[in-house]
Amino acid sequence: MALYTFALENFHIDNTRSRHEDTDQVSFGLQVGSREFPIQSFSAGDVNNGDHWVNLSYRFVCIGDPMSPVAFSYEIYNGDASKLSVDLETLDKTPLAQSVDDTIKTSGAETGFANFSSGEAGADVPMLDENNPFADTSDWSTVFFENIFVDIGSLLFPDCDGFVVADAIGRTKSQWDALINSTGGVTFRKSLHYPGSDSPSGCGSNSDYTVTWSVTRERFAGSRPYSLKQFLQAHQLTLNPGLRSLDPASGSISVRDLMGLS
Repeated sequence: MALYTFALENFHIDNTRSRHEDTDQVSFGLQVGSREFPIQSFSAGDVNNGDHWVNLSYRFVCIGDPMSPVAFSYEIYNGDASKLSVDLETLDKTPLAQSVDDTIKTSGAETGFANFSSGEAGADVPMLDENNPFADTSDWSTVFFENIFVDIGSLLFPDCDGFVVADAIGRTKSQWDALINSTGGVTFRKSLHYPGSDSPSGCGSNSDYTVTWSVTRERFAGSRPYSLKQFLQAHQLTLNPGLRSLDPASGSISVRDLMGLS
């Protein structure tokens, strides 16, 4: 199947970075091979403990090559992001590009799944359980914090402002397919925990956030006879011209693969 939707669904707060409420700004990015998608953003406003919906998504993304690296990244910043020395969109692109590179490097191994997260620059890429590469393990992400952006330069974190979440996750198309198949064949959903670092004296204590995202493989929902025109209209796709225009980097895309009929 060649169509996917990548969604940043929501975040849950168990503890804010600030003493009472965090003022959160969310960014979300996607890259498929060398194809970069526009960074999306959402202002959550003043938020306290509990569930908070984001609903950012990249819908109906066509991916033809099974070995194509597919990565998404997300950050949540508490405070006035205009005080940062680098804007959030620029910050989003750095771990995103790193995750794509790591996915390419590890995609030749049967159990190699790249995940760029916090830690020293050049740290080893975490791997999933070798005995069950699609298992639900904690290796999807390790604790992040400001040092995830060490290569960009020094950032300012005035007052109680600061990052409470940042991560980037990469897999090949075939690896995403396997994960989706392991959970019923439609949607793979994951919630990751981000325990934070101490905010400055006079602010709150460690932030404690959990982020939920999903990857959905789109399928044709109509009945026979199958109509490519209806499928393209339903998924807001335009050929310019030919199926290959949906993913120029792919060698070829068949109608059956595109519509999930293979």
